[in-house]
Amino acid sequence: MIFDSILVIARPKKTGVGIHFGVQFPDGTVYDYTLNDGLRRLSLDRFADGEQFTVVRQIPWHLAHIVRARLDQLARNPRKYDLLTWNCETFAEWLTSGVPKSNQINGALVLAGIVVTLAFLTRA
Repeated sequence: MIFDSILVIARPKKTGVGIHFGVQFPDGTVYDYTLNDGLRRLSLDRFADGEQFTVVRQIPWHLAHIVRARLDQLARNPRKYDLLTWNCETFAEWLTSGVPKSNQINGALVLAGIVVTLAFLTRA
């Protein structure tokens, strides 16, 4: 368990739109971020909530102290959930890499930009 990786894991969102992300520690504990509860600490079964989950990325054991320090920082100074800037994916990315990013949000924004551009061009 000491040399086990920390895992970024994902499952389908319960709303049916998008993917829900969490971070699993070697002891099996999962941390995630939700609109209603903010930072949550839960079991893998509770995170999965009856859904299949996948491992998105592994963080090597020797970086665990950095991930834990970020988690402690967030527990002391919680952030408010925000769909665009602080969601489950940005939380998992920030916790494990230091960079809060969301490919889902970036993709949605690009798609919205394309739709607006096409709507504008078809009016001309």
